[in-house]
Amino acid sequence: MSDISITLIRHGEAAGSWSENLDPGLSVNGIDQAKSLSLDNTNDYLKDYDFISSPRLRAIETSHFLARKFNKKVKINDIFDEIPSEGIKLEDKIDWLKKISSMPFKDLPNSVIDWQEMIIKEILSFKQNSVIFSHFMVMNIVFGYINSSSKLLSFYPDYTSSIKVTLKDNEITSYQIDKEKKTKINL
Repeated sequence: MSDISITLIRHGEAAGSWSENLDPGLSVNGIDQAKSLSLDNTNDYLKDYDFISSPRLRAIETSHFLARKFNKKVKINDIFDEIPSEGIKLEDKIDWLKKISSMPFKDLPNSVIDWQEMIIKEILSFKQNSVIFSHFMVMNIVFGYINSSSKLLSFYPDYTSSIKVTLKDNEITSYQIDKEKKTKINL
């Protein structure tokens, strides 16, 4: 089987905080970040990739400029949605995330463990080169899996930064990370 390349791209800066808005779109700065993805010729390798996005508006909006450049339809995949936080009040989400981010995986809520397993299973099952527009914690799940991290938070991807992974026979054989920076999620 030939190598499969997967690129995960974090969404641009959101117009509202995770603890203030259930599904914010991109801020003006986030729109500029998303536009710059399509202007950066080093991303031209994505022209033959499948385009996938989280169902969240900020991820979908981040995908638009590159998708338009390459005349791609963006498929929505709920697996790459943000970390599940059912039952957590909007105003309590940041404190909740701070609390669970340093927990060992085995102590995480079942919904988060299930979500983590679904993300990894989905990534390892890809048969076509793909780009996935997603979220801070999704990228942490992939990075943590690659590096055998015992905790949820081990990577601080900047807005529109990427993780590129290569799969062979449904296993990750190599990876490369782009920009890392503490953003508004200062946990």
